Amino acid sequence: MKIVYGITVQGIGLLSLVCSLASFQMKKRGAIMKLQMTASLLFSLQLVLLGAITGACLDLISFVRTLIFSYRDKHKWASVPVWPIAFVSVMIITGIITYDSWYSFLAIAGSVLSTVALWMRDGKKIRLVSLVVGPCWFVYNMIAGSYTGAINEVIAVISIIVGIIRHDIKRTPKKAESTAQDELNEFDTSTDI
Repeated sequence: MKIVYGITVQGIGLLSLVCSLASFQMKKRGAIMKLQMTASLLFSLQLVLLGAITGACLDLISFVRTLIFSYRDKHKWASVPVWPIAFVSVMIITGIITYDSWYSFLAIAGSVLSTVALWMRDGKKIRLVSLVVGPCWFVYNMIAGSYTGAINEVIAVISIIVGIIRHDIKRTPKKAESTAQDELNEFDTSTDI
């Protein structure tokens, strides 16, 4: 029975992992948000089953946060800048109330950084800030026994790096080449006199 329970708990984490990783490969903010919400709910359930209450509560708050942030483009009430401040505050307070050990602070830091990242509108900035979140949650998940959560963080960092390369770095050299060519053309024109 204990083995089945353990497999079920890690299976929930595996589903979370798939949603989380897929989110960083999405180009549009809305798709990133939907997959992040699903991952937050599933990771929260997994952490509750593991008895890691700080992480579970923070993931549940993250679900609500991401849900509200996903409405930013459609509703003015969701665009009010008080939201990230409110969620960061609630996360810090919740983390302190549910404090279990020093590693609870890592979950708080990861959640706060995720909140900052997901408030941003630019996919590039979301990916860059999210890159810092992984190490915090990796350590927390390892200690809590969420091995699929820890694997998620390692793969998420790799996935974010791939997303940065695909969406952010590959486009930059083309812009730079185009700008350099335009400047060269201007230089050539001015020297023909």
